[in-house]
Amino acid sequence: MDVAAFVISCLSLVVAGLGTWLANARAKEALEESRRAAADACWSKLQEAVQRLIGFDPAAEPINDRLTNLRIAMMELVEKLGDEWKGLDLWLDSERTLGATFGRLVMEQARPDDSIDRRLKSLEPLMSWAQVLGQNLRYLRSKGHDGPALSELTEHATSMTLSVHEQQGWEPPRTSNPRVRPLDEDLPRS
Repeated sequence: MDVAAFVISCLSLVVAGLGTWLANARAKEALEESRRAAADACWSKLQEAVQRLIGFDPAAEPINDRLTNLRIAMMELVEKLGDEWKGLDLWLDSERTLGATFGRLVMEQARPDDSIDRRLKSLEPLMSWAQVLGQNLRYLRSKGHDGPALSELTEHATSMTLSVHEQQGWEPPRTSNPRVRPLDEDLPRS
């Protein structure tokens, strides 16, 4: 009887251990699925903000709210994807700056007596920028992190912004705020 009880106890221990291992594996899968769903929601929210800029006329209504929504959606995505997506924050910030630049260009070129053709022509830089941004977001979402592509996209958006500013005789956009610095600069070094 003692041997039978010992064998049954051992089998119970093995079954319990296997059950615990399977439960942990399923919990990890569920957690990963939850993280993916949260990231997918952020990607979708950013795509929605981009789509709201396609066909938008900043000469007819203020662009501030749309650019604010775009910036918020970009920040949420960067925060959700975290350190796994190095360079995403720099690229998205350069794209936001380029979008604001094209919005300013449209507003300054618009005239109250513009024909439909002239209005559409002046809107083209903003609309095509938003369409390309949407395509690049879809590409990165499906492919995954691509550091070299993000660097290339950042350089391109930055050079486009500087080019438009130069062509229009505008001051280049500020790249930093001297009144703001990262918290870690204030921390003592050990």
